[in-house]
Amino acid sequence: MNQPESSKSLFLGGAAKATAASREKYVPRMGEESALEEVLVEDVAPVRISAFVGLLVAICSFTAAVAKPMLVLPVLAIALCLFALRKHDGRTKPVGTLAARIGLVLACLFGSTGFFVHHLKSRTLGNQAVYFARQYLELAARGEESLAIELQKTKPNRQVATMQLNEAYSQDESAMEQLENFRSGAYADVKKAGLDTEWELDRRPRVFQKYGREKVDTYWRDPSGKFNGVIQVELEWSPAYEGEEADWHVSLFQVERELIVAPSVL
Repeated sequence: MNQPESSKSLFLGGAAKATAASREKYVPRMGEESALEEVLVEDVAPVRISAFVGLLVAICSFTAAVAKPMLVLPVLAIALCLFALRKHDGRTKPVGTLAARIGLVLACLFGSTGFFVHHLKSRTLGNQAVYFARQYLELAARGEESLAIELQKTKPNRQVATMQLNEAYSQDESAMEQLENFRSGAYADVKKAGLDTEWELDRRPRVFQKYGREKVDTYWRDPSGKFNGVIQVELEWSPAYEGEEADWHVSLFQVERELIVAPSVL
């Protein structure tokens, strides 16, 4: 019995669609029993490249404990590993999920270690700087001009401990010039406030790096009101090097001034 042309076209169209769907659903695979088998696309395990990249970045993130900017590495590794562990609709487990989990653990470990190392270092430097700045203010209040100037130098550039500083400064023309400049600065305000002034921190110390050097800014005010301004004492920490002990020196001693910014030219 002959079928109408329309029925044939429908039949052929349905067969073509079924064949196309079959081609999309199945892929060839070599097998042991036969030369060529077919396997579902859903059975093919996808490879998560982001997992292996995240693991590599996580391993490199141990440097977060060495330098503060390196804390970006564990954050990046966590993001990559979480992306690699995203949900998969197929029936097979993606390749690389184990590497992503290992990278996630390493990134969290190295990241938290680096964060606490830098936090404790910053806190320790801040506390030490506050102590030495307070001692420096008391030294200036007592009128120890020569010693205060020496403490503004790094340890290798200071005079020997047995030298009579006042006498040495009085015989050196350049040293006398340093004394005159020192007396006209914040030293005069601190000395005028008196030795009985109990200086208080105006704000939390600021720990920062400048040109690879560890520095701490401390700001002090007079609670009695005899001095209305704020004294800025900036200290620099020099780590131990070639047998020399670690040391602090005052890199800036002045009355805090408002930063004047030039207006922008439109």
